This record gives sequence, C-alpha cells and structure tokens, in this order.
Amino acid sequence: MESFVKLLFRYRIAWHALFWLSLLVYEGVIWGNIDDEYRQRFTISLIELPLKMLATYVTLYLLIDKLLLRKRYGYFLAYLLLSMVVVGVAQRLVGYYVIYPRFYLQGLATPVIFPAKILIYTFATYAMVAVAATVHLMKKWYVDQQSAQQLHEMTQLLAREKLEAELKLLKSQIHPHFLFNTLNNLYALTLNGSPKSPEIVLKLSELMSYMLYDSNLARVPLGKEIQYIENYITLEKVRYGDRLDVSLNLYTPLDGIQIAPLIILPFVENSFKHGVSRQLDCVWVRVDVLTNDNTLLFKIENSKVSGPPTPRPGVQGGIGLQNVRKRLDIIYGQRYSLQLFDDEESFLVVLKIELDPVPTGPVAHREKTVSV
Repeated sequence: MESFVKLLFRYRIAWHALFWLSLLVYEGVIWGNIDDEYRQRFTISLIELPLKMLATYVTLYLLIDKLLLRKRYGYFLAYLLLSMVVVGVAQRLVGYYVIYPRFYLQGLATPVIFPAKILIYTFATYAMVAVAATVHLMKKWYVDQQSAQQLHEMTQLLAREKLEAELKLLKSQIHPHFLFNTLNNLYALTLNGSPKSPEIVLKLSELMSYMLYDSNLARVPLGKEIQYIENYITLEKVRYGDRLDVSLNLYTPLDGIQIAPLIILPFVENSFKHGVSRQLDCVWVRVDVLTNDNTLLFKIENSKVSGPPTPRPGVQGGIGLQNVRKRLDIIYGQRYSLQLFDDEESFLVVLKIELDPVPTGPVAHREKTVSV
C-alpha cells in the first residue's frame, strides 16, 4: 500500500491522464453499445470532457482542499451548490449548441434552459466528480495518517534523547558529589596515619569501577548495587569506628532482580551526612531490602540528635536526593513511591519500586543480615 501511494505521487500526471482516458473509453464503449455508435459516443464524451475536468479539479483543489479540509463547511456547501448549477448550465449549453446540431437535431425542440436536462447533466457530471473526490479524500487521509505517525515517532525519539541526555547529566552530577564526600573520609584517615588507608583505597577503587562502568547501564543486578552499598558502609565504618552500628538486612533473594544503578546509594549517603556525622555518642543506621508482590521495598533509618524535625538540605534542595528524585521520575515514572519520615530521634526513608515481572521457580524465603 505504501509503495503504491509513493508511485501515485511520483507519477501523478500520468495517473490523472490514465483516469481521464479510462473515462473516455468507458463512456464510449458503454454508451456506444446501446446504438452501436461508438465513434459518435466517444466524440460526445470528448466534447464534454473539459467541463468535467474543470468541475473535478475545482471541487478537489479549491472546494475540498481550501474549504472542506479547513472546516469551513458553510462556504464549502454554498460554493459546491453554485458550482454544480454553473457546470450543469454550461453542460446544457454545450449540448444544445455543439452536440445537438451535429448528432441530435430533435433535441433542439426543447428550450435551451430546461431544468430537467440541466439536472441530468449536473448529476451525471458530479457522480463522476464524487468518485474522484472519494479517492482524493482517501489519499489525504492516508497522507495525514503517515504524517501523524512520523510526527509521533519523531516526538518519541526526541523525548527519549532528551531523557537520555538528562540522565547522563544527572549521573555526572552524582559522581563528583559522592567522590567529594568519600575523599574527605580518606583525607581524614591519612592525616591520622591509619593502617586502614590501603583498605579504603581498595574499596574506593571498587566503587569507582562500579561508577565508571556499571552506572552507564540501564539496569544492573540488585546484588551489585547492594555490594556497592556494602563498600560504602565499610568506608564510613572505618571513619566513625565503634560508635557506629550499621546493619544491612536482606529479606529477599537478590537473583533475577534488576534496578537502575546508583538509585539507593544517595539515601545511604544522606543518612551518614545528615544523621551520623552530627552526633557524638553511639549512633545507628539500619538498611532493609525486601520484595513484596513484585515490588522492591527499600528502607533506611538512621538515628539523629533528639529534637523536633528540622529541614534537611539533602532532602529538599541538596544535590544528592534532589538528583535521585529526578532520576526516579525519569526511569520509573509512576512505578515508584518515595516517603520521608522525620521524627524526633530518627529519620526514615521508604522507597518502593515496581519491578518488571521475572519468571522464577519456587525459592525459599530467607533473611540475611550483613555486618559491616
């Protein structure tokens, strides 16, 4: 169908010529078959052809294209009726003064302005015009459908490119933000000559590898993201020592679960930046990961200095959480929910992500607590 339409546009004049030639042959053969006057019928059809062409092209390219398709229905109907009257009268005049004297002298007995004859000429001409108009409208509809589809595809392509560009920008903002905090930790350890500095460098190297390579993927195994978080917590544990109690609890198998990279870490990082780092006594952080009805549930809660809830820069306007909110909107849309609970002695983040269904066999429930 598409190739046929392309041929129709490419050889437009040829197709029009073929249409009119077919009409001449049709009228000459059909009407000539009545009285075996094929040559006479073909000649009459040829004489009437200019007015039929005029009526057709005026209807198609002026009345339909300029009025009907622009929804100017009143003008279209008025000018269509006017053109039908004009063409009907013109056909009658041609018949009376050109065709009748040569082929039907008895037809001159009736008046030149004879309404019945004018109606016959009008309906005969515009029956053919209706066929051409139907083809014209179908072609217009097809072209509009193709244009709408191309516009839709282009809009989707531009939207995808915009989202991909925005995601790359957001990821580029995450990297320096995380590195800034981690290098500060390493700097503090090296100042004190800590023997754990090599371990910190190794963990940082693993984190950098994850950020440079895996973070460019659309999805990563949840196990890798958890390992990434474990390395981060290890770095913070070295920094804060025994006064920090951290538990990472996995209540679900990690196999087969895929998530967007660097989605969970900003919440873990935020718990240290705005909770642990502001307390002098023993502090705690609890991270829970589980699935429920094809939904990944991530909870992180940390202790804080007792007192009424206070605004957190990282929650409302900081680079970390503001950034991850945008990424969640882009990647998951309506398939996630994020809740923040700021109490007097703790701060809780609850993130739910709807996962893509993954066919799996029966797996026994397990609970795992990772000590770091």
